[in-house]
Amino acid sequence: MLIVYYDKRCFMRSVGVLQSQKLAMPVPAPANHHRQILRDLMADYDRQLSHILQVGELLKGSVYEMQTRCGNPSCHCAKPRGQRHAATVLSWSETGRTRTRSVPAPDRVRVRRLTAQYRRLRQARTAVIQLHRQILRTIDHLEEALRLPPPASASDSAPIPRTGSRRPRG
Repeated sequence: MLIVYYDKRCFMRSVGVLQSQKLAMPVPAPANHHRQILRDLMADYDRQLSHILQVGELLKGSVYEMQTRCGNPSCHCAKPRGQRHAATVLSWSETGRTRTRSVPAPDRVRVRRLTAQYRRLRQARTAVIQLHRQILRTIDHLEEALRLPPPASASDSAPIPRTGSRRPRG
């Protein structure tokens, strides 16, 4: 059990006695629970960050197969039910518009690998954002678990005096 020493002159509301000596106050169990959650989240954060730091080259976009017509009127693809030509393309967004480029056969494997690397980076980035939110929430919960109530004042038991005079309405 972790012991925290509180060294202030404070009125203990629950006891009602003025104490000026050091008070040994045990840390509540929820605080220890939130600390462990925070440690686990930080370990996850470190893992995600290491994934991000290992990223090399990447290429934004998606690679997919597209069926097209070549435009040659005597080609088999020009017939209404003719088989179309397969083309591998890279598609990405740039300044709000979708762009596409044909990917030559020798580059297909490399381009697929680079776009997969981009997707992994974006997934790790999303995970880091979610971890940030969870860490902040856990810190807030830890603060709530550790926060002491404000000390009671001697005037808490006396009625609150009114300020100013109140005239009867007439």
